[in-house]
Amino acid sequence: MLSIIREHADSWMIKAILWLIIFAFVGTIFYSWGMGGSASSGGGVIATVNGQKILQAEYERNFNNLVNFYRQQFRSQFSNDMIKKLDLKNQTLQGLIQKKILLIEANKQNIRVSDEEVISYIKKLPSFQDDKKFSEPAYRNYIKIQRLTPGEFEESQREILLLEKLEKLFRTHSKATKSEILKEFSNQEDKVKLEYVRFTSDHFTSETKITDQTLQDFFQANKTQFQIPPQIRVKYVKIESKDYESQVEPRDEDIEDHYQTKIADFQVKKKYKASHILINLKPSEIEGDLSEEEKRKQADKKAKLKSNELLEKLNKGADFGEIAKKHSDDSASGINGGGLGEFPKGTMVSAFEKALDNLKPGEISKPILSRFGYHIIKLESVEEKRLKPLDEVKNEIIESLKEIKARQRVKRIIKRIHMAAQQDGNLDKAADGHQLKTTETTFFSKENHNIPEIGDQPEFFKTAFILGKNKVGEPIITPEVSYILKVIEEKPKYIPELRKVQEKVKDALIESNNKTATLKKFEELKESLKENKDLEKIVKSYGLSISNTPFFSKSESIPGIGNIEQIKENSFAMKTGEFGSAQVRERFYLYKLVDIEKSGTPDPEQTKQITDKIKTEKTRQAFQEWIDNLKAGAEILVDKTLL
Repeated sequence: MLSIIREHADSWMIKAILWLIIFAFVGTIFYSWGMGGSASSGGGVIATVNGQKILQAEYERNFNNLVNFYRQQFRSQFSNDMIKKLDLKNQTLQGLIQKKILLIEANKQNIRVSDEEVISYIKKLPSFQDDKKFSEPAYRNYIKIQRLTPGEFEESQREILLLEKLEKLFRTHSKATKSEILKEFSNQEDKVKLEYVRFTSDHFTSETKITDQTLQDFFQANKTQFQIPPQIRVKYVKIESKDYESQVEPRDEDIEDHYQTKIADFQVKKKYKASHILINLKPSEIEGDLSEEEKRKQADKKAKLKSNELLEKLNKGADFGEIAKKHSDDSASGINGGGLGEFPKGTMVSAFEKALDNLKPGEISKPILSRFGYHIIKLESVEEKRLKPLDEVKNEIIESLKEIKARQRVKRIIKRIHMAAQQDGNLDKAADGHQLKTTETTFFSKENHNIPEIGDQPEFFKTAFILGKNKVGEPIITPEVSYILKVIEEKPKYIPELRKVQEKVKDALIESNNKTATLKKFEELKESLKENKDLEKIVKSYGLSISNTPFFSKSESIPGIGNIEQIKENSFAMKTGEFGSAQVRERFYLYKLVDIEKSGTPDPEQTKQITDKIKTEKTRQAFQEWIDNLKAGAEILVDKTLL
């Protein structure tokens, strides 16, 4: 999925899908807060906020919800390393702390949610709907699977409504001024085009010769760079849940319960298969000494006229695919004859989908206006919304239950092994009691722990390096694999002799010399451009080549360069023909502003969209600032040993 998004990042359809993903994520914030359960849940106390407890069981449920959300979004591309990079553990804890602070504040402000409001809210939740009506069996099955009482679940939903009431206080006071709207429109629609040269910090080769003495001097000055870090060797038990799936046979009643509980997952949205031709003339394409507003009006008029001319050709029998290839301004779909493939309802903008709903398969629409331009739409086929019957998804449910129950079994086994090993420190004996074997690793360090049989398991290595020698660690449990480990040998850090790392030192010295040489060339290039404005002529003598960007706005990443704010800000402040330079991380950039495309003023639809965006962002910022102030004044204690 991510590769498709990257490949077609400028397609209007992909942008629409990305916004859906973003809104889906925002919608999970209150959901994950609310699903923590009430304070009656079990487990140790992971944190307190002004004396009120956050229990470990609540934290674990919320953490698992957040992990599952990202797992569903990224599917096969999701990894345990992503959990670490996204800092999901800390996200979860901070979310629970914020929730607790807000609930305390709601109580202070005497904000209440009545039983009637809670009941009405629950009855409208999609998970409990059957043919657009509240389903009591679906509700009962859900709380049964979640191991909650009706009271606990209803209390968690009351908390959601309380938090929403607090957030709405800020939403109603947010406004967007005319200057803010124009500035945001300018950020979205003002565009520039660049010529640029890019090279890495070690692009040029140094002519400095390396002698034994320069190598020795470099080593002495940079000894810590070549230090061998502390290393350990561990013994571990590894259990994979997939090895136990074949031993699980779900009962019919379990299958039925799962189906009823997850019934919303088996709803198939209405699907369309369609093609379109997009006509979107830009004001910059209108010639003449006209105001931006007049250019915008003429561009819209010409786009509409062209759309009608193309529709007339189609009505006379012209091939839709050929017209799309030749005339569509949506290049991503145009190359495929306008084909958008199959997509569910809710993917496209409302005007587009309204037109689809008025077409029969094979029919072509009149030109439809959206913020992207004029669309001529051809509906290929449509699949109505439906609920998959149990028979259709039974095998899928069985596989899902096998995975769930196998994980539960592994969790029980790993905890029993841990209890046995804790008694006498004998991990081999504890593993053997469950017909499992231990494995020993080679030496590894925090910086270098490439152990193929372990793979990408951050918790494994984190646990290993906080354990003392001959200590048995706490169980490491993930959905796919679980471990218990014991450190059996340690090596302290040390600095090796030069002869043992000579090649590594030599490579580092060459790289250092090349970086110095490249920086010198970069400064030379900048000086040359002050005297000679011919970028191509100057860089050619250095063996470099020029690249060109298409037009891009402030709100977009720079094509070919990336989302480098320093370059973007400078580019939009420059005049045509001026040069800029930047050193960002391990790259150097020289760039020239080639062309500017001004946006003009927004139309009513664009004004409304920008106003909504500004108000939403202001609400979010004000709400978060208020939370941060409350948090700064709160007494928060965290037991990090339970994280």
